[in-house]
Amino acid sequence: MKYEKIWNKTLSSGEKVEYEFSIGNRYIKFGLIVWGIISLPLLFAAGFGILIFLIALFYYGFYLKVANDYAFTNKRVLIHRGWLSTHTTSIDYPKITDVHIQEPFFDRVITHTGHIAINTAGTTLHEVILKHIESPYEVKKKLDSFKDR
Repeated sequence: MKYEKIWNKTLSSGEKVEYEFSIGNRYIKFGLIVWGIISLPLLFAAGFGILIFLIALFYYGFYLKVANDYAFTNKRVLIHRGWLSTHTTSIDYPKITDVHIQEPFFDRVITHTGHIAINTAGTTLHEVILKHIESPYEVKKKLDSFKDR
């Protein structure tokens, strides 16, 4: 498990991670390429382009992956957000009322990613959106299979 250190803090006895994922790799690569191109003309402006590219490299190359971790366990959905300051949300499968897939045109065509919106019932938790997920329909199928167990 890639994020074992994170999940071990939240798993209950008898619970195990069945599937884990994060932000899509194509989305991250596309962001790095775009910011690399933007920083090139600024490279000659007193090295300002280097600073912009380093910030983009940190954000896309490190932060997005570390700060957005998702898992399906045999009992619930786990959503871990943040890096220095973190927030973990868990949604028990019986509480999930509907799951929506959103594929904005740009995301679907360029980065092959989409968003998964999870609605719950009976809690103050509203819709949870997992953004820029690779193959969102396949991830939804996995979520449905865990929910149906």
